[in-house]
Amino acid sequence: MLSGPRPFLLINEVETSSVYPLKIRARKRERPVTALLIRPATADDSTPIAALVREAWLAANQNILPGDTVTRLQRSSKHLAGFVAGEWTSIRVAEYENHIVGAVGVNPAGVIWMLYVLPSYQGCGVGSALYDAAIGTMREAGSRKALLEVLAANENAVAFYRSRGWVAEGRRTEHIPGFRFTTVRMGLALA
Repeated sequence: MLSGPRPFLLINEVETSSVYPLKIRARKRERPVTALLIRPATADDSTPIAALVREAWLAANQNILPGDTVTRLQRSSKHLAGFVAGEWTSIRVAEYENHIVGAVGVNPAGVIWMLYVLPSYQGCGVGSALYDAAIGTMREAGSRKALLEVLAANENAVAFYRSRGWVAEGRRTEHIPGFRFTTVRMGLALA
């Protein structure tokens, strides 16, 4: 469960909390991201989080998925919302102008089981803010190591974690109807 500090607001400056020293970068957008709220998810956030996860995951992986798999996943909102509804207590969301633009989930074993940012907000620091919140929560809980799995073909995600000190610890191949994929298990020492 994500506990830790209460929600905080970032305004194009380093946040004052010593737990989360973050900086949000403006991106080439009509209106740059200037303030971001990181807060614990609520049960009411389940449907928006599911839509965000679907959109971000499909955008990141559409070039490696077969067309029929993409079509099935595009229609999977209800199932995904049901899953998120059962897990919302372990999720933090990033809000910009009252819209959820990113989400991170961490379980009690120190596993980041999801980190997604809407494609139009990637590159603005939203993912980094969520990542730092997750790592801070794990450290505060006394976790000595963090773990995650990411699709091996998702080079951007692998690079994101490697740039933060994560190391590959193994690979796993899975099969869903019509698609075989390999994940990379990564670890990060926290203590």
